[in-house]
Amino acid sequence: MTNPTSSIDQFKYQPEKIQSGTVYHYIKSNIDGSYPAHVYIRVMDTDNIDVWKFEEHNIDAAHVSAHMDWKTFSADKIESLVVTSDGNGRPQAKLTSSRADMSFTIHWRDRADTIQVGHYPVHIYNFDFISLNFSLRHWVKPEGEATIGIIQPDFNPNPDTLMKYEGTLTIRYVGDEHRHNKACRKYTIVGHAFKDQKGLMWVDRSAGHVEDMEIPVPDNPACEDFKFELFSINQMDNETWGTFINSEIRKLNPGND
Repeated sequence: MTNPTSSIDQFKYQPEKIQSGTVYHYIKSNIDGSYPAHVYIRVMDTDNIDVWKFEEHNIDAAHVSAHMDWKTFSADKIESLVVTSDGNGRPQAKLTSSRADMSFTIHWRDRADTIQVGHYPVHIYNFDFISLNFSLRHWVKPEGEATIGIIQPDFNPNPDTLMKYEGTLTIRYVGDEHRHNKACRKYTIVGHAFKDQKGLMWVDRSAGHVEDMEIPVPDNPACEDFKFELFSINQMDNETWGTFINSEIRKLNPGND
């Protein structure tokens, strides 16, 4: 692959826009609201995000920790676990990035694959665009357009590689619109990575976080399309966060299979 293109210069790291201890509660679902999951995202510090997802089936939870690289405005390390009602976690996957050779390496079970990327910043759609969500508040001119690269797991039963670079998307400002009674910038998201299908995104004008996303492309095979809607924001210290997550884990019912 040739050297990747870049729109990194359209972003400027602004640490004051990241508040440690902030917890974002999103509902992930199909656009029609079916197959909902509760997604809790806590800002651990300026570089690290802790994510828990509790799906409708209520059997187990997904726990993902991500490290943000503010030189590429991308997540450069992601580790995921499957957590059961007894609190035990089973490693699922680990993703690491090498800026030196413009690559990502994924470890899954006893296999490891490395892929090259074609554009930075680069985000994983299957990670619910969470790294994009946290990068947007550092966009220098948010009433313009920016290009991002997309990588995705290969969901085929016997994939040649565990991850794929899907190409690019363009995020384009189209005007202001209220969402959840909040003043938001509205964007279209379209490009080769989505086979030119167009998604919509609403971003809080003052705080810079995503209020809502509706994209006609599923981010995993179990879904028909993708909606990611903010439900609430609050603050939790480490102890409160741990207590809250443990209480959610105890609600898991392994008999709901």
